[in-house]
Amino acid sequence: MMRLERLRGVWLVLSIGLSLPFFIALSTASATPEVVVTNVFNQNRNLDSTGQEYADDKFWWINEGDIHIQNKMGHVQAEKFRALAQYEIKDNQNYLAQVYFKYNNYNGNGGTDSIGFLYNYHDGENKYSTGIRADGYSEIKEKNDGKYSDNHNPKRVYLADENDGESNNNNEIPSKRWIGLKIIVNQEHGYNNIKMYIDKGSGWTYVTEWTDNEDLMNGGLIGLRTDGYDVEFRDFEVMDIGGNSVTPLNSTKI
Repeated sequence: MMRLERLRGVWLVLSIGLSLPFFIALSTASATPEVVVTNVFNQNRNLDSTGQEYADDKFWWINEGDIHIQNKMGHVQAEKFRALAQYEIKDNQNYLAQVYFKYNNYNGNGGTDSIGFLYNYHDGENKYSTGIRADGYSEIKEKNDGKYSDNHNPKRVYLADENDGESNNNNEIPSKRWIGLKIIVNQEHGYNNIKMYIDKGSGWTYVTEWTDNEDLMNGGLIGLRTDGYDVEFRDFEVMDIGGNSVTPLNSTKI
């Protein structure tokens, strides 16, 4: 009987020792991402640009241009389009934003036209932008006190032979197919790090990143922007990703 009790005691000690690292791993794991903006295209409606104080839509403030929302998609035909979600990003909040777009026509003026995100938007003179440019390159730029930066760490996203031949003005983004864009913004360490991903139809692929540790614009609004494209959007979401940056599963590098 005494031997059995000793064996039970040894088993209890071993069990605690084996389970302790697993418990610690669980307790220190980052929180599950919390969706804070979603279903923005679920209700059919037409939205025009207004001043921010007059924006009465539950999800959007249309800063420039207009959008027709139907069948869970937003259709933009304006020469320039700027839309901000009605959600305030906090100064130290790490977050992820993603959207899918498909364009029908391109009527822009050349390589610097783009489709993508506005983020950490404070006002028209202080904001960041990230997306894909008509010349096929990634775009990460800032506008600080009205002055635009250079394009940070550009990478070629689309090559000329990937185009479908229907575009013009040196536009390299293929038309009439759904393309996914994702950004991950980390602000918790006193600087802004932005990572960009693309989904061409076979999963998320890492494109490029940049860290701004000088002219910081923390927090603010996030939304969508286009120049020169007749484009449709779907599945726009923003997620709070907690204290640790999240990398999409199965992502690869261009």
